[in-house]
This record gives sequence, structure tokens and C-alpha cells, in this order.
Amino acid sequence: MKDKIIGIVLSGGQSRRFGSPKAFARKDGKYFYQYSIDALSSVVDSFVLVTNPTLIGKFLYEQEVNFAIITDKKEYEGLGPLAGIFSGMEYIRGDWYVISPIDVPFINGNIFQSLLLHRDKNIDAIIPVVSGKIQPLLSIYHYRVKRLIQLQLKSNTLSVQELLKKCRVKYVSMEEEKAFYNINRRSDYEKWIETEE
Repeated sequence: MKDKIIGIVLSGGQSRRFGSPKAFARKDGKYFYQYSIDALSSVVDSFVLVTNPTLIGKFLYEQEVNFAIITDKKEYEGLGPLAGIFSGMEYIRGDWYVISPIDVPFINGNIFQSLLLHRDKNIDAIIPVVSGKIQPLLSIYHYRVKRLIQLQLKSNTLSVQELLKKCRVKYVSMEEEKAFYNINRRSDYEKWIETEE
């Protein structure tokens, strides 16, 4: 039977270092979050965007959305990426979940297609490694991991690294470094986006 693959776009951060909501920063006239959605669309059956309550109206206003927009489960609201991943898993049941944050405007579907090739019944997480650094938020998790995430959230253990210690992980070395560039600060935006436009 074919695996059901779900995309989870993480847009719950406060963007404090950036100074404004990163989801709505632009590259080549497109919002950052649209790059994540486009990359996921080529590999998933459906997806959900997890954001904070203050941004839901903006997402709905900006475009005719054909995907679900949700917030963190109430009991885990504001507890970071693990809360977003868990909330997405709760909202749509799938076999594998492809995760993308919204601050990676160079991401493309080929990255996720390559990672999905490593699915295996004995693996819980597929994590890219780029220039020696793991990328646990541009990654793939099996539904089995949901229970582990919930246990961590209940104990306020919010580190994704801690989660990986409990999982059977397939690390995949990837060459395409630029696809993983993370725009955290306004200076990152000026360096990688404004200089290109």
C-alpha cells in the first residue's frame, strides 16, 4: 500500500531577530512561505501550515488558500517547532511527514524527493546533513514519532536534538547547501535576497 505523505509548514515563530513576520518577507515577488509550500506540493498528498494565532488572518487575507491553516494545540501553544510538528500530525493522519519551516526561500522539491527515497520501516526520521550540520527542521518523520514528541512536550523538553536521540535516524548527506539557507536576521535577508534582486 502506498504511503500517505503529509507536509507540515512551520510558521509559528515570533521572528524577533528578523523584526517582522518572516513568512511574509518576499523573494522575487513571492512570500517566503510560498517557497516552502511549492517545494512540498511536488511530494506530498496534502499539507497543513501551523502558525501562531496573530498570523492566521494575514494568511487568509493574502491568498486563496487550498490547504489547512492551524495553530498549535492549546496545551502546547508557543512551545516551538516540536509543538508545530505534533499539531500538524494531530490534524492530518499520515505515514510520513515532510517538515519545512518558512524561512528557507531557496528550498526546492528535489531536496524532499531525495530524502523520501530513504523511507524504511526501520527508520523513524530522515535528516539531511549539510556541510557537517544536521537540519532537523527540513526533514522527514514517521507517524511513530508523534508519541515521542508528545512525551517531550508534556515534560517541557523542547529540543529537537533530544527527540533524535530517541529515534532511529537515517542521516543523509546533501550537497545543495544553498537550499538550506535559513534567513533568521535582517542582515541575512540583505545578504542573500536583496543582493540577488
